[in-house]
Amino acid sequence: MTTRPLKPWLLVSVLLNVFLIGGVGGGLYHWKANTPTAEAVVNQHGLRQAMFKLPPERRRELRQLLRHNRADSQPLVMAGREARMGVIRQLQAPTLDRDVLVAELAKAREADAALRALVDSTLAQFASGLPLDERQKLVEALYVRGPAKGKAGPARETAH
Repeated sequence: MTTRPLKPWLLVSVLLNVFLIGGVGGGLYHWKANTPTAEAVVNQHGLRQAMFKLPPERRRELRQLLRHNRADSQPLVMAGREARMGVIRQLQAPTLDRDVLVAELAKAREADAALRALVDSTLAQFASGLPLDERQKLVEALYVRGPAKGKAGPARETAH
């Protein structure tokens, strides 16, 4: 057997291997570049950020409180959703009835405000049992964002 017929097969094999290695390497690079880093995951806000910053036992406690209030919040969620669907129907209608639109917007706003009040009440109940350092983490997660992040310190009393 001569080496002449093997050279084209060897060349095809080398090219195929280079192509496969490049594809796997490019796929790994793309996957690694598009995977969110821990910092990006931490860059959430609201209750999710608060849960992330709290110790595991406190996370569990807050999650349980929120689950406990889920039954109370479900009608509010549904009322808000129905009101928003009413808004959509009014905006898509051939003729716009402004009074009905305003009423649907008011219903949605009231349901959202009631839901927010329920969540805030749950949060207040949860925060009442936290020590100062964990309450500070809660403040940072819920209310301090952007350039003001380092400026929120512990509350200080002023003498009058």
